[in-house]
Amino acid sequence: MIDINKFVLERRIKRILKKSKREKEYRNLNEIKSVLLFFDTRDYSDASHFIKQLKKMNKRVTVYAYKDKNDTNDYSKILHKVVTERDMNIWKRDSLKELVNSLDSDSPYDLVIDLTPRENVLLQYLLVAADSPLKVGFCKTRLPVYDMVISFAAEKELNEIITTRELSKQLIHYLSTIA
Repeated sequence: MIDINKFVLERRIKRILKKSKREKEYRNLNEIKSVLLFFDTRDYSDASHFIKQLKKMNKRVTVYAYKDKNDTNDYSKILHKVVTERDMNIWKRDSLKELVNSLDSDSPYDLVIDLTPRENVLLQYLLVAADSPLKVGFCKTRLPVYDMVISFAAEKELNEIITTRELSKQLIHYLSTIA
């Protein structure tokens, strides 16, 4: 069965990408001042570690965490914006508009990172809606939403033994080597 919300969001993503006049710009980690970060709450511990690393490097970090319907943890005390499947409901356009408007309030960002190892259309929609010259991700997707994709050996990806902590280490390495 086709998930209508996912289908409509993918169409909106394609429309945004088609209309976009965004200038891509690859920057070294030292040049980056502000970061928008997306992650899945399943990887909360590793993502928190990465956020702390970025803040130690004097980066202004804005965070959106995706909470799956099966996740029973309470994230009300964290300072990040938590988004859920309810926010993906296309029939509640106000919810999506609020999310995009909240992105614009801190915008523009020097870098947008999607730290989710699995495809998440809601986070990809927010990623393409965000104003940034550099967008980085890790998951394989049919949509060309990333400027740079960091991948690993196929056997590691198939066995899903790649952790968010490992992804963040690789990201820091690659961004540090950009000239």
